Amino acid sequence: MPLKATSVRLDDETLQRLGQIAESMDRPRAWLMAHAIKQFVSREEWFIREIEKGIQAADEGRLIDHSRVKAKWEAKRAAQMD
Repeated sequence: MPLKATSVRLDDETLQRLGQIAESMDRPRAWLMAHAIKQFVSREEWFIREIEKGIQAADEGRLIDHSRVKAKWEAKRAAQMD
């Protein structure tokens, strides 16, 4: 798949930090930016899908009472402290 060029405007500090990371990884800045954007897009797509699943569950009445969720997490936390 051919790659398309785009531009990103960054402040000096961020650009410098990005350059340092790219140098430490022995990669070009453009590679690092593309990698970061791919990770961001994947994470945001996952997040949107999960929200849509939650909305669908709520629309179907598949909900859990807050007190049950709270009790579950409090029990889990107590077990970890033992």
